[in-house]
Formats: sequence, C-alpha cells, structure tokens
Amino acid sequence: MAGWMRDVRNRLPGTCLAVSCSDERCLLRLPRQKEHCLTRVDGCDELESPTVRRCDFLLFAASPSRHGHWVVPIELKSGPVRAEAVDGIRNQLQTGANVAARVLEGDPPLTEAVRLRPVLGQGWAHPRVTQMLTRGEYTVTFQGRRLKIRALLCGANIDQALK
Repeated sequence: MAGWMRDVRNRLPGTCLAVSCSDERCLLRLPRQKEHCLTRVDGCDELESPTVRRCDFLLFAASPSRHGHWVVPIELKSGPVRAEAVDGIRNQLQTGANVAARVLEGDPPLTEAVRLRPVLGQGWAHPRVTQMLTRGEYTVTFQGRRLKIRALLCGANIDQALK
C-alpha cells in the first residue's frame, strides 16, 4: 500500500470503512486502476456529528500518475432527483468535502496534489437537474476552489467522474 493511502487509511475509523459503494438500490463501481479506500460517512459518528446531514460515502483514491490523488464525496439516490432536492444534496456533498479536509489536514498534512470530485449517483437523470449540475449552479468548495458536482447513473464506474 502506497504511503499516502496508508496514511489516509490510518486516519479513518476502521468501523466506518466500506467495501462497496451502494445504498438501497443504487451502486457505483469502484475505480479499477487506482488504489483506494472507501469509508461510509452517513452513519459514522466518528467522522461527523449525527445532527449534520452527511453524504453517503467518501472515496480516497491514490493515483500513480502526475495528476495526484482524488477525494470523492458521494451521495447516492436510487430514484430520480428532482430540482428542489439539489441544494440539500450539495450540502451533503459539502459535508463530505469538509470531512475529507479534516482527515487530510492532520499531522503530517496530506493535502499536496489532492483533487476533489463531488459525485451524485442517481437512478435517473431529470433533465433540469442535469442542466443545473452541468452549468455549475451548485458547487462544492475544497481548498478554496469551487467544484462542479458530477452526476453518474447508478451502475456506472466512478472512474467516469475522474476524467
């Protein structure tokens, strides 16, 4: 296991680690070529207060390329996502980004060459929601940068969002 990934894994509660990115009837396949660590954020009180709305998962993926490492907050919805739900989903993904920042800012900091990609896994893409996300109407902030939320249909590989 690479040093960065080992250090990240050591900072995560073992009880919150997950092997599958699935919830209810939506599943996203994990990256094929990247060493990764998946943790369940929703329901893991060691990572975030139970009073805060949390995303479902947080994926840390080490990349051997010059592009650095990935952090991916993930929210899964098995059915169609309506436009009025997007702000709540954005808040959940922002909580995931905040959790990731706390994990990476430990001692020593692991923030160098890290990119964030918030992902919404959904059962069906409502045209208005797709338009809202494509235009960047709803973003997540990480390390001072505003990032668009990428939408994937359930069953897709997370690699599609990391391009």
